[in-house]
Amino acid sequence: MNLMKKNGFTLIELVVVIIVLAILSVIAASRFIELQSDARISSLKGLQAEMHGAMSVLYPKSVLQGLQNKPPEDKNDPSSEENVIIIDGQKIHLAYGYPAADAANSWSKLILAKFEDSQFHPERSADWYFHNNGGDNFIRFMTQTKKYSGDNCYLKYTQAASPTTPPVFEIVDSGC
Repeated sequence: MNLMKKNGFTLIELVVVIIVLAILSVIAASRFIELQSDARISSLKGLQAEMHGAMSVLYPKSVLQGLQNKPPEDKNDPSSEENVIIIDGQKIHLAYGYPAADAANSWSKLILAKFEDSQFHPERSADWYFHNNGGDNFIRFMTQTKKYSGDNCYLKYTQAASPTTPPVFEIVDSGC
């Protein structure tokens, strides 16, 4: 009896394997995307914790120097007093004893990380990107991969509004 020897796969077997692989890749891709989002949100929470830690050291020092009732410097008013505290030889700009919403003059000196303005220097590599308009009382901090505030993946720091109103942190993660 002459039996035909079967070599290789049939077309139906190949199609079934391709469909199974496609289903697995869709499931894996969606989980990978969720992991990226979770990583960005965790990074923002880590920055927030680091900022809280810096404030917990800075505020008592500013109280000892009587700066807790002093408003932030108004850059548009030349008669406005400079509200700063010196730490390790660095001038840290304050708002009622807390760090001002100013990356260059407060947060970049308090946190050991490189900050870049996402509007003016997005091509420069940095640990964190920030964005605020000069007169705003808040600043947004973004991750390396979502470096624009329009991406809706940022930590918003609103500086203290009065001696009895401390700073506010808000994480916006709808675009992470």
